[in-house]
Amino acid sequence: MLAQALEDIWAITPDPRRDRLAAAFVTHTVALATGVSPAEIAGHGRSSKAAARARQIAIYLAHVNFNWPLLRVAFAFNRDRTTCGHACHRIEDMREDAAFDARMSVLEACVKQAPETFPGLTDLGAKR
Repeated sequence: MLAQALEDIWAITPDPRRDRLAAAFVTHTVALATGVSPAEIAGHGRSSKAAARARQIAIYLAHVNFNWPLLRVAFAFNRDRTTCGHACHRIEDMREDAAFDARMSVLEACVKQAPETFPGLTDLGAKR
């Protein structure tokens, strides 16, 4: 059973830990922009409308900027695929408003600044 679960995860994403870190990066970026704490955005219980909207924005940004399929986004955010699909549709609809679209464009630019892997970066200063 565990082997099947691991195979399912690897079918979704080649590096589940990196995906979770990328989702956390997006969540923290959205938290800074919205004033909603990362814990509220990532929470699973009933949340405020602001937290729910911030969560939808984070999910949308990961889907669009990383070109992840909804199943991969769902895994990274620990959500259901249909929940992620709903979030993306909501944000796409909200982008019809020019002011909201401009704010989303700024957030997209911030998320695109996330560095790719830098091999050897953690080795810097190791010889001291």
